[in-house]
Order: sequence, then structure tokens, then C-alpha cells
Amino acid sequence: MAGLSELVERAALLHDIGKLVLRANPQRETHSATGKRFLEAFAAPEDAAVLRAVRHHHGVDLKDLRAADDISYLVYEADNLAAGSDRREVENGAQGFSAKMPLMSVFNVFGDERTEQAFYLRPLRDDQAVQYPQPKASVQADVSAYQRLYCNLQENFQRKSPFRMKPNELLRILEAVLSYVPSSTSLAEAGDISLYDHLRLTAAYAAAMYAYLEEQGIRDYRAVVTGTGAERYRNKPMYLLVSGDISGIQAFIYTIPSKGALKSLRGRSSYLELLLEHTVDEILAALSLSRSSLLYTGGGHFYLLLPNTARARGVLAATGERLNDWMMGHFAERLYLALAWTPCTAKEFLGEGTRAAFQRVNAALNAKKLQRYSPRQLQTLFDPVSTCNRVQDTARECAVCHTSAVGLKPYPASPELAACPICAGLYTFGERVLGHPILCVRPQGTDAAVPLPGPDGDVFLSAEDLSEVQEGQLPVSRIYVKNEALTGEGLATHLWMGDYVDRDVRGHVLDFEDLALASRGLSESSGIPRLGVLRADVDNLGAAFLAGFPPSYTTLTRVAALSRQLSLFFKHDINALCRGEVNGIGERERQKFSLFGMTKPQARKVHIIYSGGDDLFLVGAWDDILELAVDLHDAFARFTGGKLHFSAGVGLFKSRHPVADMARQTGRLEDAAKALPGKDGIALFGIAEAAARVEAYKWEDFIARVCGEKLSFLRAHFAFGMGPNGDLLSMGKSGLYRMMDLLQSDGAIHLARFAYVLARMDPGSRASEQRQRAYQEVRQTLYRWYKSPKDRRGLLTAVELIVYGLRERGESKDE
Repeated sequence: MAGLSELVERAALLHDIGKLVLRANPQRETHSATGKRFLEAFAAPEDAAVLRAVRHHHGVDLKDLRAADDISYLVYEADNLAAGSDRREVENGAQGFSAKMPLMSVFNVFGDERTEQAFYLRPLRDDQAVQYPQPKASVQADVSAYQRLYCNLQENFQRKSPFRMKPNELLRILEAVLSYVPSSTSLAEAGDISLYDHLRLTAAYAAAMYAYLEEQGIRDYRAVVTGTGAERYRNKPMYLLVSGDISGIQAFIYTIPSKGALKSLRGRSSYLELLLEHTVDEILAALSLSRSSLLYTGGGHFYLLLPNTARARGVLAATGERLNDWMMGHFAERLYLALAWTPCTAKEFLGEGTRAAFQRVNAALNAKKLQRYSPRQLQTLFDPVSTCNRVQDTARECAVCHTSAVGLKPYPASPELAACPICAGLYTFGERVLGHPILCVRPQGTDAAVPLPGPDGDVFLSAEDLSEVQEGQLPVSRIYVKNEALTGEGLATHLWMGDYVDRDVRGHVLDFEDLALASRGLSESSGIPRLGVLRADVDNLGAAFLAGFPPSYTTLTRVAALSRQLSLFFKHDINALCRGEVNGIGERERQKFSLFGMTKPQARKVHIIYSGGDDLFLVGAWDDILELAVDLHDAFARFTGGKLHFSAGVGLFKSRHPVADMARQTGRLEDAAKALPGKDGIALFGIAEAAARVEAYKWEDFIARVCGEKLSFLRAHFAFGMGPNGDLLSMGKSGLYRMMDLLQSDGAIHLARFAYVLARMDPGSRASEQRQRAYQEVRQTLYRWYKSPKDRRGLLTAVELIVYGLRERGESKDE
């Protein structure tokens, strides 16, 4: 039988399930009664406490309870805290409620401007198009949509009773079914919290309350959550807001050789993501908590809501010390986990105090990063014969990470190189993770596994086939499933992961050289063969979390809902965008952005290297990367209602360029975009990649003025490199380079030279009237643009893009 802590979580996760049932099958009954009746079909006698909590989680029903230690009291209070206010009205038929109310976007109340956008009522699946919020007037929930979700939930519970599921498994089902179901249909409320988010936060609060009161020896839950006790305990620091962050991520990911770069990058980025998830699960397992207590994870960072108990503080302190011991032994000082926490009251999480709580924990985390190690650990770091400093082979070191503290083996991508077991293992892991959706934490290692920190030494991470796991061929202690709706006893969690890669017709993943050669230009046979690298990061996200919502809306539940929405975009929706699916559910037909008006295959020629909570790193054919960057910008603006934006850098490189330098240079471009007033920009290299000339634009200017105006104008009036072509003027690459030189100069003499170049374009009196008219438009328009510094810069970038789109005959892939 499950422990009482698990029963509390299960009751909290199921307490409002009657809302879905009642909306699918309208009748004159409370959702509490409906939920209990629905769940009784899957319950056994030992589940009476959970059923009672489902039936009695409203204040009006508490009077029917006999025992003061009934867990219904905890679920009642947790429900209030997760809701952010005390909503006790009867939902069906009550004045002020609407059965047609859809889930509103959490960004409606974000920022200074109030908006009215809503989501369609549907499940959350990996294979569906992106769900963008739509104008509220065009979106309404209906009984048939609720009935489809109800049947989905019922079928899951018939396969396995929710009372026999572990909380993490139940969370997976609830996320799939309830992510776009509104928790409240009150017309007076924001309506932007999904039923799934409400249930998981209710479970987090309830589990933390139970653990805190249990340590205090308090079993009279009635006195804690009703009467004068409710206010008193809401002002007690019963909770811990925990923040964790891994430092050294970028250097770790990019420390790879050029050979087999994709598999190395994917292995390292996936490994760090799973290291973070594993760390979270180790903390939660030590405290007998589920992932309902996980507020956010992504980009090397996580937040947890835990009980403020001696046990929890001890687990956190021991975890931080143990993990950094482990990281020192395996990576020296290259990776470090900062872990910090702050006591909080329920009162804080119901309003503006949420902001102060996050400020406190972030300040504590920054302090940890400035004083990383304990005296004992510092002694180990400075000891020349310690495990992280000893030299095993004075003549050789790892060709990848340059350690000499361990034995070496052939590097799988280049056997002539000697690598340490971890670098070699990360390459193999990256190779397997491209085609295996099941990620297993195992007690024993293999050649295809990489180490993770366990409670008593190393455990091992590997990517496996589903069949091997299902048949019990592999001994596993924890299983993660990426982007597939699978459930089972051993599943720690379902992970959304941005893992799109482009493949050839045989299903083989394209390497960097193939991606560069896949670039296209102004025609099927033109376009410089270059890799495009995109790095992007959401602007001012930290400040947005702390000050994005008005004080009356700044609850922990809403911050957690915002975090999950951003994670869905960068870990779930980005895969659809890379597949070329720019149309959202229910949207009008949209076209993918195109630089040169080319009709291309649906899927983009790109690979996601990583896409975390708020940032991304993509590599691909240079034109597809630049076009996808615009699609992502447009999609993110639609997703957030224009309330958030990101800045990006796009670099162009030869396929064999060192990856670390690609990342470094593109990072500088990203910084240049963020240096624009208000950020919200994109920065690109000039045509001479090595010269590192940067052009940075606001997104609106790049899309509308550079591409939509100037690039389109040039394409409409010139036949580049093809000689006379009907009514178009001709211009070869030499003419384009001459124009580029002049566009980079200013002053009267250069203006005269530019006018001379324009005059030489005159097709003559024998040309057709259409060509003569085209010439006049070109002469007047380009001359006007040249005289404006802003337009001249935009024209220069447009000309550069044209040059990129014209590949010299006989140009090789590495020229």
C-alpha cells in the first residue's frame, strides 16, 4: 500500500478531475461529487481516503468530515493556494461562469497591456501542430471537445487505475489530457491556468504541507487550515523555494573535435539535460516526492517547491556536496552545480511576495557561484595527487578534453585520436540518442553508457530501444521517454526535447558537410555551400519572471504556468517549426519565410543542437537557418502575444570550421543583437566571414526593410549572373562586389562613384520599354537608398545575401 505522502499527492492530483467529467456530461451536481463518482469505478477499498478528499476539498463540505487528521483538509488548503484565491462557487449553472470559456493565454495578463487570447480545447501531443493562442472571440470550448478529452482520460484509467499509478505516471496522463482545459471558467477571473497546472501545483503544496506538519508532529489538519489556524499557518515558512544551476555548460558542449561533430554535440547537450533531470529526480526521490514539486527545468536550471524541513534541507546540502564531489572527480572544475534555497510562506506565493521569494533565492544562488567549493573540496582541487589532478599517463592526454587523469581509448569518430572514457562515451551516446527514444539510468555501465552521479557511486545513462526495455532485457533504475506518450511503472517522466535532425532519403542523419552542400540560393543549382549557425536567447527573461505580472496576478502557480509554456515552445513546438509546420492549429494558411522566393521541401535542412528553457543553438544549411530564424521569431511573437521576444545571431561557416569557434563567433553576434536599443534583434556576419563585420537589425527592420523591401526589389529588377533576361537588368558577381564596396563608404566622392555605377546599368535606347522603365526605377530607388545611412546598410545586407545565393561554377565545398 502507498505511503500517506503518496496518498496526499494522488488525492491532490485527482481532486478537480470532476471538472472535466462534468463539462463533458453536464448535470446538476457539483464537480466534487461528479469526480468521486467517476473515480469510484477505478478504486479499491484501500482508496477511500483519496475518494473522500476528492469529494470534500471545498470548505462547504469539510463539515461532513469526522477525523481532524483527514487528508481532505490538506487538499482543501492546497487547492486554495494553487488557485491563488478562495473560489467556492458551484461551477455548473452558477452566475458568472461559462461552459464555453476556453483556456486563456498566460501572457494575457503579462506586461503592461491586457490582451484577450485563448487556446483551442484539445490534448497535448507530439505529433500535432503548434497551438498558438487565438483571439478569444474566435475560440470557444464545447461539450463535444470535452467529451473527446473525457473519453481519452477514461481509456487511460481503464488500462491502468489512477490509484495504481505512481504520481509521476499520473502526471504524464494529466498533462496530455488537461494541458488546454481551463481550471476555472469564471468570467471574472483571468482563466489562464490550465487544469493540469492547477492540479500539479495543488499536489506540490499538499505534499510540502504534509511533510512540514509531519516533522512538527502535527496531525490536527483541521486546526491548521480552518479558523484562526489558517491565517497563522499561511504566515509560517512551511516551504522552500529551491534553485539549481549548472555552470560550465557551453564550454563543455563545444569542447569537441570537428570529426563527428553532430553526434558529439548531441551527446553532450543531451547528457547535460539528462544530468539536470536526474539530479532533480534524485532530490525528489530522497524526499518521497513526485515531479509535481518541479516548477521548472531547462537551460541548465531548475526550480523546486519543497517542504521547509530539516530532512529537506539536509538532502539539499548533501546533494550539492555529493554532486560537486562527483563532478570534480569526473570533470575537475569544468562543471559545477550551484544549489540554493530560501524559506517561504504560503502568503508570499499568493501575490507580490512571489517576486521577492525568487529574488531571494536567485541572490543566494549567485552567492553560491561566487564561493563554489567547501574547504575540503578546495583542498582536493589544489592537491596534485588528488583524483581530479593525478596524472595517469605523462606522455598522453585526452585529445578532446585534454585530461591526463584517466586511461585513454580510441575516439569512435576518429580512432587515431586517444580520448578519455567519458569523451568517447559521450560520442557513442550522441550517436545512439539520435535514434533511440528511451533514456535509461542503469546500475551497471556498458560501452554505450556514460556515468551519472548515484547515491552510492556511479550509475549509468544509455539510449535504448523500447522493445529491450519492455521485454525486461535491461536492468534499469529509472527511465525517461522523450517525445512519446508512453507510461509504465519505471518511467520517471516524459521529457519534451527539441531533438529535430534532418535526414536523407535513406533515413541517415546528415552530417555538417551534407548540410552545407544542401544550401540553396537564387536557383536550384546556386548558393554558397556554408553552414549557418543560429544562437538565440529570450530577452530579459529573468526580469520578466520577477516583474512581468502585475502584483495581483503574481502567484507561484502563474509563474509555474508561464515557465511550462516557455518550455513547451522551446522543447516541443520547435520540432514542428523545424519540420516546416508554420501553420498553427486553426490558423489561416501561412507560408514559410523564403529569402529568394524558392519552393523548398517542407522540412528544414537543420539540426537542433540544443533548445532549452529560453535559448537555442541550431546548425544547418545557411539559407534554411536564416529563414527558420524568421519563422521562429514570428512563431514566438504569436505564442507570447508579442509580450516577449528574443535576440539572435546567425553566422556562416565552412563545414569543417571548429565548432567551438562557430559558437564563440555566433555568440558575439547574439551579443550585438542584444546591444540594440530594446534588444529584439538579429545580427549577421558580412560576406567576409573572417573579417567579422557585423550588421545588427531590429527584427522588424530585417524582415520588412532588408528582405521584404530591398532584397525583393533587387530580385524583381535584376537577372543575376544570367545575362539579359527579358525585362530584367543583368548584373554579375563582379558588379555586386563593386556595389558592396561603394555601399560600405560614405561621402560626396563615393556618392558620385555610386551614381556612375548606376549610370552604367542603362540598357540603352534599343532596350524594351519595360527594361527602360526597370532601369529608371533602379536608378532612382538605389540612389535614394544610398543617401540614407539606414537604407544603405540594409541595401548592403541585401546585396550580400544575393552574393551568398550565387555559387561560383566549380566552387568546392570547402572554398
